[in-house]
Amino acid sequence: MTGRTICIAIALAALILVAANLLVGVASKNSNPRQSMRRVDAAPPVIDLLGMGNSLMGTSFDTDTIERAFQAAGRPAVAVNAALGSTYTIEHLILTRRALREHTVKQLIYGFFDQQMSENVPLKNADLIGNHAMLYYAEPQLTLRYARFSWMDLVAFQTDRCCALLRERGNIWAKVEKMRRAMEGIGMPHRATNQFGRPEDFDLLEFGSPEEFIRRCQEVMQAGSFLSPPMRELFKEANAQGVQITVVEMPMHPWHVKTFYDLPAWEEFRRGNRQAVGRFGASYIDASQWLPDESDFQDHIHLGHSGAVKFSQMLAERLLAATRSPLASR
Repeated sequence: MTGRTICIAIALAALILVAANLLVGVASKNSNPRQSMRRVDAAPPVIDLLGMGNSLMGTSFDTDTIERAFQAAGRPAVAVNAALGSTYTIEHLILTRRALREHTVKQLIYGFFDQQMSENVPLKNADLIGNHAMLYYAEPQLTLRYARFSWMDLVAFQTDRCCALLRERGNIWAKVEKMRRAMEGIGMPHRATNQFGRPEDFDLLEFGSPEEFIRRCQEVMQAGSFLSPPMRELFKEANAQGVQITVVEMPMHPWHVKTFYDLPAWEEFRRGNRQAVGRFGASYIDASQWLPDESDFQDHIHLGHSGAVKFSQMLAERLLAATRSPLASR
């Protein structure tokens, strides 16, 4: 092989990589993180109710239902759902900061489940796929501040965020996985799916046993770390702009409530959680048992459409009642 042939091969390989990088960059313009950011950016100058959290909040905070409830009470309101599934509290801080920078936010509604607000585990660059790709291009300095990368992950992070082919690899994987599952199902009995995929996949997100759940609660309580650093920063920045904060313990599937939330350890954990958010002036709503009917859930984690409408109506009524209370107004 001549030197010229090698140079031509290298040039063609580089050209293919550049073209692939540009193609992936264009294809990822409508990724979930970018949709979430655009939804925040496109909101009116004043946001009365900003929903924030992961997919539990994303599927449950029905803005149409909430706005209708406020309209019926003679208090027109703009509700924006900025929650994003499969995200860490760092992403919630990024999205909240984005909303506070460009809009006047009157009330922040933050939904959580289990020990979500306390989680601040070290990340690896390889973990940042799918919706976590937001950490590459949306305020990367926050990622570097809270992710606690090793030096190798730090080098990989800085490299990946400059290259769409690496940064958006999760979107490619998702498309390939959907194709694989479609081909896998040819000629096979139909398997139930929802907007997130197969419901049984989300059973894997549950704790393996009540003992494991209790152990995690005790770890947080002993450390006193009910709020992770990104959560504390989120509350501080909201407070600095005069935003009223409401933390919502999200509705959970009856199985989850019976298996975990009925344990004394969770009641003790809830008290600590309530006190932790209260130190930031936030109110706390326990909605975990608002929807005891399994039919309102599409899997063990997420509400279905009917459940989302019911939850949003109940949440709106609770928020309206709080603002009418003389104690709340003081």
